[in-house]
Amino acid sequence: MTKRKVIKLGGSVWEQLDARYFEEWKAWVETGNELLIVHGGGPLLSSYCEQEGIKPVFRNGVRVTTDGVLLGARRILAGEVQSGIVQQLNQAGIPAVGMSGLDGASVHGKTIKGLGAVGQITHIHPRLFTVLSTNGYVPVVTSLVTGEQGVLNSNGDACAIAVAKAWSVDRFELLTDVEGVKVNGDYQSEITSAAIEAAIASGEIYGGMIPKVEAMMQATQHGIPEVVIRSGKNALATGTQIKEELHECTTTHLSTY
Repeated sequence: MTKRKVIKLGGSVWEQLDARYFEEWKAWVETGNELLIVHGGGPLLSSYCEQEGIKPVFRNGVRVTTDGVLLGARRILAGEVQSGIVQQLNQAGIPAVGMSGLDGASVHGKTIKGLGAVGQITHIHPRLFTVLSTNGYVPVVTSLVTGEQGVLNSNGDACAIAVAKAWSVDRFELLTDVEGVKVNGDYQSEITSAAIEAAIASGEIYGGMIPKVEAMMQATQHGIPEVVIRSGKNALATGTQIKEELHECTTTHLSTY
């Protein structure tokens, strides 16, 4: 039976990616399963903006996307970063195709007031993902999306989760720079959302780890069967699977797809 998997790959993680992931992904596809990769590239976009003299502006931790930033996102995320990922996947024997949410109007968003061309995902049309994957290709997607009046830049994690939900995946993986979720001094093989929330409240989970685990909890709330955070630097580490308690409701939705 064919299985579907979405991987969210951060831009900084890609630069340190364990090459054994290529073998893992190739085996997944060659056994008849389907794979889609959503990638970021924030550090390179920040470098581009610095080189171009574009002063970064953040509101509530979100980068304001001006016309200059949006141009950079199109050049860096949908250009330099994506072409590099696609090239390396193809060299590893994984037939990859680069695309964004603009292609086939696959991912739609609405403008978030006060943030420029930043888009909140509203709905997904997954047909193009299916056409590519059922013909043996791996879509490599960046989070530029179709807005009501033009291109919008969306949060990569939110885009990946929305795609995973709409595409009805069996597994969602976040590849990051840590081996999983650490509680009581140890990385956990499994952890519930309730335990994560308690660890955040106690300060055991802090800083940049908070948005990562919050994104993973959101994925479980959307009913994705397997949600795992893994180290991009170590393909042998199994990571941490995020689970809901059996009595918890999993009917939260991202809007209409």
